[in-house]
Amino acid sequence: MTPFFNTFKTAQSILGATFILAVSCNSAYFSEVPVNNNPQPNNGCIREICTVRKSDGSRICYLKVGCVRDDGWDTLPEIKFWCRIVTLSKDSLLANVFENRRGLAVFSKRMIDSLEQKGHLQRFRDELAAYYHIDSNYHVRFTSGKNHFYRFDKIGANMKRGIELFDSFDVDPFFAQSVLLIESPGSNKQKSTAGAYGNFQLIPFVARKYGLRVDRYVDERENFDRSAYAAAMLIKEICIPYARKWCDKYGFEVDEKALWFKLLALHNYNAGAGTVKGAMAELPKNAQGNDLIKTLWKTSAGYFRSEAQNYSQLALACYLEFERQNMLHTQEARVSYSKN
Repeated sequence: MTPFFNTFKTAQSILGATFILAVSCNSAYFSEVPVNNNPQPNNGCIREICTVRKSDGSRICYLKVGCVRDDGWDTLPEIKFWCRIVTLSKDSLLANVFENRRGLAVFSKRMIDSLEQKGHLQRFRDELAAYYHIDSNYHVRFTSGKNHFYRFDKIGANMKRGIELFDSFDVDPFFAQSVLLIESPGSNKQKSTAGAYGNFQLIPFVARKYGLRVDRYVDERENFDRSAYAAAMLIKEICIPYARKWCDKYGFEVDEKALWFKLLALHNYNAGAGTVKGAMAELPKNAQGNDLIKTLWKTSAGYFRSEAQNYSQLALACYLEFERQNMLHTQEARVSYSKN
């Protein structure tokens, strides 16, 4: 009997019951696609405004960003990991390697909870590590699915409106699309521990800075157009300029049209420019272009840790899953977008 089946036999004997395990290693997310560790950035990134029609007659508009795939971002284990997480149910857990986000297999939450309650979870981790030949310095973790939050089918007209508004403010619609996919794919009622609220997850200080009323009686962050304006101005006046400033300060080349630079600006939006500055100060000077972002994912400094590291990974994964879902619908129009 192989170690793989020994692992599952151990789990079943511990729990005294049989569990259905959904092994996802052979899915599209974990297929053995060769990873290009040195992809050549596509300086002519094809960007199109696409419109698709769903079976119910409704339409979805989104910005297609060709270099997400052309530059190999979709082949990276970190992106594959988040693509899987945003499609898994909250009753499922993805076993993964914490240090590199390599996905292993999917298990029911009930099974993992039972193993933990009986004190056998570490033994199960060790057997998984042995089967997948994981280095002893790495750690197996279990991450719950989040498809209950990432309801891309609920975005509807907000995506088109966000793209139009950001374009009218002379801000790349990529930012509107990315923030909406990450922060409010299903609802604008989520409030973070930091007090961020609305479709664009603005904190009160930022909202008020750009003219929104936020008090005990009225919260204009619930107004899509008003919050879109504040988010666009934050990106235009703070996130992009400080991404450029930190690159200049620490000796990194600047290419504001490149996808990696836009991802860096997204980190400023999420974590704050000061927090990102501390992380960039730790980066090696040879981490240029795409490598700057990949290195940032593994860099901890001050408050720049797990959630902040993950933000651009999640942006890419949400885009890929949103695009995948839209490819199932009828394509109606594709218009080249060359601004910004």
